[in-house]
Amino acid sequence: MREYGEALTVVTVTRRGRPSVDGLRASLPAGTRLVVVDTASASNGDRGDGDVLRLPEDVGRAAAVNRAVAGLEPEVGMVVLADPRVRWRPGAIGALLAAAARHPRAGLLGAALRGVGGPTGGPVPGLLAVARGRLPAAAGAGRTGWVSTAGALVRRAAWDSVDGFDGRYLDGPGGIGDVDLGDRLGRAGWLVVSVAEAAADVEPDDTIGNGHGILEPHAAGRHRYVRDRARGPARALAALARRAPDPKP
Repeated sequence: MREYGEALTVVTVTRRGRPSVDGLRASLPAGTRLVVVDTASASNGDRGDGDVLRLPEDVGRAAAVNRAVAGLEPEVGMVVLADPRVRWRPGAIGALLAAAARHPRAGLLGAALRGVGGPTGGPVPGLLAVARGRLPAAAGAGRTGWVSTAGALVRRAAWDSVDGFDGRYLDGPGGIGDVDLGDRLGRAGWLVVSVAEAAADVEPDDTIGNGHGILEPHAAGRHRYVRDRARGPARALAALARRAPDPKP
């Protein structure tokens, strides 16, 4: 396993410069490095001015985060994943780091997100629940199965052990792609922890397509999740996932 230092970097993803990252940047502790991945960027080339990774193609949020984390220096051992709309409350990132120090096997630690309309974490759901579009509505404090990566701290060694996000999932934070990440980390022996004292607010979404660019129907992601994990009843569950309508928001 590759060894990393103790430096921290925050990674966020925009699409053609939207939404603005000014609010997110202002909420970070002084001196915190922020790397912005801009997908479908109008600028040519992979690297822009400062810590901006410009991708001319729209690869989706998961693949964009993967590229950013892979390019970080070995000194960076902790990575905060943050939606551009997140506003960290004072002491929140410090609380995540403190929790990581208390739990050396914690691979992913989620913040208490305020203002989110959808699920923010919980136990890993069963395949039938996923097929029917039923995800936990919230995560309690302490060990859990998955957390929303709209505001979360990931240990880079844990991230590497599961190859980061599965880039096939094109949903935004709080979706089946986050469930998949939490499940794979757990199977690899890492803990997923919800940190109640690390609070962050999520601003209302005023961008088209959630600001994440290409998206796929929720049912398609659920079908993939079930298909990848089911054995004997795979065909029946996958068929159910295809037929089940997307849950109402």
